[in-house]
Amino acid sequence: MTPAEKYTEERDTIKALRMNRIMEAAFKLFSEKGIDTITMNDIAKKAEIGVASLYRYYETKEQIAIQTSIWAWEKQKDFILPLLMENDYENISGLEQVKKVISLFMKLYENQSDFLRYIYFFDSFAVRSKINNQALKDYENIILSIKDIISKAITKGINDKSINEKYKKKEEELYFTITHTMFSTTQKLALSKNLLAIDTNQNITQELKMLSDILISGIKN
Repeated sequence: MTPAEKYTEERDTIKALRMNRIMEAAFKLFSEKGIDTITMNDIAKKAEIGVASLYRYYETKEQIAIQTSIWAWEKQKDFILPLLMENDYENISGLEQVKKVISLFMKLYENQSDFLRYIYFFDSFAVRSKINNQALKDYENIILSIKDIISKAITKGINDKSINEKYKKKEEELYFTITHTMFSTTQKLALSKNLLAIDTNQNITQELKMLSDILISGIKN
């Protein structure tokens, strides 16, 4: 390796570490306080870099929010995919695969509630800021990679007759029904955790398990 190549490698390593620190800082602030209330100065301070350096990487808070969303979903893929490889996942029925996927939402609520809050805040911010579809293309693509896993399980269930065949040719609608139901519920619970006195008496894990049972009972053959 020439001195110039070594310098370039070291520079790229430093840049990657700094950008990851920016993502971590932005995610922490956004997931706790929402996106609208956070400034570029707040992010720079949390990431322990100068605000001028932050602007060299990202020109706007919108760009940081989008990249942080992609970063957050990538981390969730690292969390989700290994769980789908456990217990001989490929050899169980499609219905059991869907059930396993649904159970991941409970794990998200229990272990990754900051992610659920962040995605809620980002979606709201994107709508209010009127971020166009093209700017969200990379964000959409990473979500689609998760969609493929769940859709494949639904299709398998219909083919192996563990899922009611009335959902044949309605696989996409079923995917959105299941994921929107579980995602919306876990997000709501993550956002309003113990907001009211009555909430403190609820067994949230049991509540999510009951919702899972209702969904599985509704689609099984």
